[in-house]
Amino acid sequence: MSIGWQNIKSFNNSQNNAFEELICQLAREEPIADKKEFYRIAAPDGGVEAYCVLESGEECGWQAKYFSSMGSSQWSQLRESFETALRTHPKLTKYYICIPLDRQDPRRENQSWFMDKWNEKTQEWGKYANDLGRSITFEYWGSSELIHRLSKEEHAGRRLFWFSKEEFSDKWFQSHIENSIHNLGHRYTPELNFELDIAKHFDALSRNDRFRGYFKNRLHTLLKNLKKLDTEFLGQDAARNLIGLLDREFEISQKSELLYFDIEAIQKDCKFIINSLHEYQNALKNKESELSKDTFNYKNFNIRNAYDAIYEFQEFINEPTLVLANLPIMLLSGEAGIGKSHLLADIASKRINENKSCVLLLGQHLTSEESPWTQILNNSLRLECNEKELLGALNARAEAQGERLLFIVDAINEGRGRYFWNNHIRGFINDFSNYPWLSLVLSIRTSYETLLTPKDLIPDDVIIRVVHHGFENVEYQASSFFFSQYDIEQPSIPLLHPEFSNPLFLKLFCEGLKRSGQKQIPKGYGGITSIIDFFLASVDEKLSPPSFFDYQPASGKQLVKKVINALIQHKLQNDLSIIPYDSAVDIANSIVSKYSDRKGFIDNLISEGVLSKNIYWKNNNEDIIYFAYERFEDHLTAAYLLESYLDKSNPEIAFQDEGALAQYVNHIYRYQGIVEALSIQLPEKIDKELPDYP
Repeated sequence: MSIGWQNIKSFNNSQNNAFEELICQLAREEPIADKKEFYRIAAPDGGVEAYCVLESGEECGWQAKYFSSMGSSQWSQLRESFETALRTHPKLTKYYICIPLDRQDPRRENQSWFMDKWNEKTQEWGKYANDLGRSITFEYWGSSELIHRLSKEEHAGRRLFWFSKEEFSDKWFQSHIENSIHNLGHRYTPELNFELDIAKHFDALSRNDRFRGYFKNRLHTLLKNLKKLDTEFLGQDAARNLIGLLDREFEISQKSELLYFDIEAIQKDCKFIINSLHEYQNALKNKESELSKDTFNYKNFNIRNAYDAIYEFQEFINEPTLVLANLPIMLLSGEAGIGKSHLLADIASKRINENKSCVLLLGQHLTSEESPWTQILNNSLRLECNEKELLGALNARAEAQGERLLFIVDAINEGRGRYFWNNHIRGFINDFSNYPWLSLVLSIRTSYETLLTPKDLIPDDVIIRVVHHGFENVEYQASSFFFSQYDIEQPSIPLLHPEFSNPLFLKLFCEGLKRSGQKQIPKGYGGITSIIDFFLASVDEKLSPPSFFDYQPASGKQLVKKVINALIQHKLQNDLSIIPYDSAVDIANSIVSKYSDRKGFIDNLISEGVLSKNIYWKNNNEDIIYFAYERFEDHLTAAYLLESYLDKSNPEIAFQDEGALAQYVNHIYRYQGIVEALSIQLPEKIDKELPDYP
């Protein structure tokens, strides 16, 4: 790739800003002996775009000017910047001046060229520094010097980012995120976004302003309560050490540099301070008679508050947040429908809306058994580069935006993932280790963890495991929010059934209720049958157009219900709790083929949330399917049994010892609402033998 400085990708609406940022990135990677720390300076820059601190305390500073020519005005700007740097950085000993121009030096008599001016001006500026008792050396980075650095292999991705035309632009990132979100279909509904506490982990991965604010607030609460203790306690070594450590960690948290949090030291000092508080509280009790009641109560009150604050801070330290800030590799697991895809799509969408770059890839698109990078580069992103160039380009973009870039692969168990990830995932994770400004997020269905991401292959010091629990513990708030979005009346008694902690179930429940024309939750859930029917009818409508399976559900060709009943029949006749995926496909094809020559009906039912696909460990890791929600399945099973075997005019016959429904009575009883809805009375003998209906 040729480098033309006039073609550098604009950053923050300016090529000048882009050039400054590129210089800072190259400066950060420059091998300088005894380099201790590096800092990028935001405007106003104090005469340097960036500087590094050496072990000796001396500083090297970089000044970038996106000049296309050199005249008196440009030299005057350089002098002004240098004098400012000299004033604001008293330990500055070396000054790099970076301009995308080479210094002409034809050495012709009676002519002054760029090199002559450089020598003249740097001697002048050096003398100015000497008169102030300072010694400064100058180094020039021009077009040739910069291209030499960019031509190195470690800067290949950086070169790709800054000088590619369309790739890695704001529009490029936005387009890819939008396409991925569209391809998620019903799994992402932005208007149903219910903010969850788990989102803070992604801020920690990004090391963004929200993370800094969150850390600042937690730290402030602890320090405020500690510093209310009297000077006798605060003078102890344990208190001084912890407060000093927290002050240093606070400085680290607020910097845009990716500095490391000493979590182990914080945990250790927190334990020390708790022991010291315990000893101090005992000493206070021994002196109770010497103190006034108000003084004793006040001191004891402050101690209790300090205890509470430090225990809360320990919870914060022990959760994944800070660990993810240090090690930005996350494995997000959860059950089917728990909201993993919705969460990741929402995180990605927010990043793009904030003009922060993000990559969201879907496991469903990795459909071959080639290496993940081959599929990602060739099929998903359609880039002509290798993975190192891609990651280097993304790293450059993230470094420029001042926070880590999230690289997300959702649902690695989908597509052909189960066949290739186990052989590639450790190397895939390791590829990110050389790019500190990138965070990797992989999501997986819980049941596939042992197969694709076992701990012996990916231990806890390689990846941080986070479990998504859906709406667990916030079911009431979540259901209230969903009901308000669907204009459904909030029930007087909270819905405590565990299925309402599953976001997809709650969404399908609300959609079915709305499509049935109801605005209230049916009493006893007896009316859920109509909700399910309307939901399944909506899936029929979705799959019936010519672009899908080309059938008319209104004419009786209700393929969804037909396939579901056939699956239920297969389960009951074979006494199965799950159905092998291949068997389900065969059952569906035998029905659908009468009306359509299209294949993949089962996969569409999975996509629409009617069925779930998983792995069955007890039978050679076989793929299996089952109904997404037990409550839906039980209603459908009971309805199928009643429709198939019950004579309404003489119902007791079906429940007698040899009756068709005798062995299935538990299904019927379990959802007695269906029986009642059909105006059926259970035989007295059976009714007495069953426990009271809850």
